[in-house]
Amino acid sequence: MKKLLIGLGVVVVLLLAAVIVIPMLVPLDSYKGEIQARAKEATGRDLRIDGEISLSLLPVIAVSVEDVGISNAPGATAPEMATIDRLDVALQIWPLLSGEVAVDRFILEQPVINLEVDANGRPNWQFEAAEATAPSGGGSGDSAGSGGGDSGATVSEIRLGEVRLVDGTLNYIDRQGGQEITVSEVNMELSLPSLSSPFAADGSAVWNGETVSLEIAAENPRALMAGETTNLAMKVDSAPVAFSFDGAARKTDALGLQGALSLDIPSVRELAAWTGNPIDFPGEGLGPFSIAGDLEMMGAKVALTGAKIRFDEINGEGLFSVDATGAKPAIKAELTVDELNVNPYLPPEQEPAAGGQASGQASGGSGGGDAGGDWSDEPIDVSGLGAVNADFAFKAGGIQYRDVKIGQSNLTVVLQNSKLTADLAEMQLYEGSGKGKIVLDGSSGKPSISADFDLANFQAGPFLQDLAKFDRILGTTESKLSVKTTGGTQRELVSNLNGNGAVVFRDGAIKGVNLAAMVRNISTASLEQSFDEAQATDFAELSGTFTIDKGIVSNDDLALIAPLVRMTGAGKVPLPPRTVDYVVKPKLVATVEGQGGGGDLAGVTVPVKVTGPWHDISYKPDLESVLKEQMKDPGAVIEKLQDGENPEEMLKDLVPGGGSGSDGGSSSPLDLKKGLLGN
Repeated sequence: MKKLLIGLGVVVVLLLAAVIVIPMLVPLDSYKGEIQARAKEATGRDLRIDGEISLSLLPVIAVSVEDVGISNAPGATAPEMATIDRLDVALQIWPLLSGEVAVDRFILEQPVINLEVDANGRPNWQFEAAEATAPSGGGSGDSAGSGGGDSGATVSEIRLGEVRLVDGTLNYIDRQGGQEITVSEVNMELSLPSLSSPFAADGSAVWNGETVSLEIAAENPRALMAGETTNLAMKVDSAPVAFSFDGAARKTDALGLQGALSLDIPSVRELAAWTGNPIDFPGEGLGPFSIAGDLEMMGAKVALTGAKIRFDEINGEGLFSVDATGAKPAIKAELTVDELNVNPYLPPEQEPAAGGQASGQASGGSGGGDAGGDWSDEPIDVSGLGAVNADFAFKAGGIQYRDVKIGQSNLTVVLQNSKLTADLAEMQLYEGSGKGKIVLDGSSGKPSISADFDLANFQAGPFLQDLAKFDRILGTTESKLSVKTTGGTQRELVSNLNGNGAVVFRDGAIKGVNLAAMVRNISTASLEQSFDEAQATDFAELSGTFTIDKGIVSNDDLALIAPLVRMTGAGKVPLPPRTVDYVVKPKLVATVEGQGGGGDLAGVTVPVKVTGPWHDISYKPDLESVLKEQMKDPGAVIEKLQDGENPEEMLKDLVPGGGSGSDGGSSSPLDLKKGLLGN
């Protein structure tokens, strides 16, 4: 027994001596050639080892290699696919016998990884030798089985001690897609006492000049690997974006998450620019965005319920979901917002042309005002409509478009195959109410628009002022409108506009002109009467219908009922040149017995021409039409002259206000001619 023990002791000593002394005596550099040959055989690439190699076998297997590189694929940008300044690995021996991997130390210092996809879509990490060594399917079953994955040893446990990646760099080039990415200063530490113990990862990297930190904690990695549920927490923090998740995870065919999510983006525009996808979108919006709620995710399907969302100045809550499994993402949302202000997402309004008439405007009126704005000829890009499909339902406490303020509203927006439909099922509008629908179809590359509105009992004055800076008509209003158009620019859209509508104003006024006074003093009226803030025509009702044909608005049934005057009207409003060509025919009421049409309408009808560009409309009493109307019976005029009636007195009778008096009326045909001809 004693001799046996001594023998065993000698064997142990010899083994220890071999393990300790042999690595010191054997020149490991002599194996570089063999290692490089094996690497070439396995990958088809050249392995470079310029630094020292050190090896120890006890108490752990420890290998240290310095200055290592592996060559890149032919035609790649960088000469080497990967370089490592230093690799230090320490692996416990005895756990390997039971199928466990226990890493005491794994330190990778200053690795540089160059990944690249060539113009044909072939990645440089696809090795030629790996493709050539695929099983042939014939030959010995033993030899085939010995290399199979099923017969290989399985790993029952993984233990990670000190695992660090220090100052790494990742370069990615996609020549087919035209994309280049560099991630530098990559530092990461991992901790995993066992597969059943909590896993932790903590690291950071620099991308596009911003430092991004990452934290991951999983309670039970083994459960996750087995398709069971385990607690998971993730946090990403950077200046452009911050993200956190705290809940549970499950990995089956795809990764599933369920828990509390928070996303905070200080500026959507800056985030897009940082990721290399700057947003070319009109307006000043797309700033701060934040969302928090309960997340349910399975692969490319994501749903967020109980969500609180803030986007620019819009605050809301509801549910939000994205399904990215199809050809294009499908987004659905049901949100209640305080106020939906769309102004930050609209292009800036066209500035008025500098000096003179704006392009395309017809001259007219007094010509004393500055030129108004003009329609834009800039192409309208609707390609963004094809990026996603969406189905939004909004309940808004208010909606603002430009200066137009809409009250409490229910709005649904559906975007499907580049066609957007916005349906206002209910809206409060300037003390009234209404509904409307707008369809924008960009599937042809040029916008095609249709709109239908039915509005009731709203106040026209503030509405028209906010909508078009037009404040010359006041009153409680009902209106219906149905229009459609298509075109690649704003001017084309206006020029192709077609449709019809009707409007009724009640208990209102026309600001800027007193029709009754104009009729009473027609003989002393100047050739042109421009807008006068102090003048107004009050009315009980003003109504009419209109049609729109290629941008020209036509009306022939305008009717006004006022205390002292009745009026009809007809004409056109050509939208492309932004002008007015209209004639109204007011008639004095001899008595003021109500406004329903029962008064004496025996007064003279005096047509008034309303003409000029929108920014400088003028009003002209049409005296020539007055005389023609009154002299339709030339025989009666001749008879009066044959009876010896004075011509001057006869003309005074024909023209209201034609006699002399305190109103300064013309006293002779010559004076009237001067008024008509202006000389």
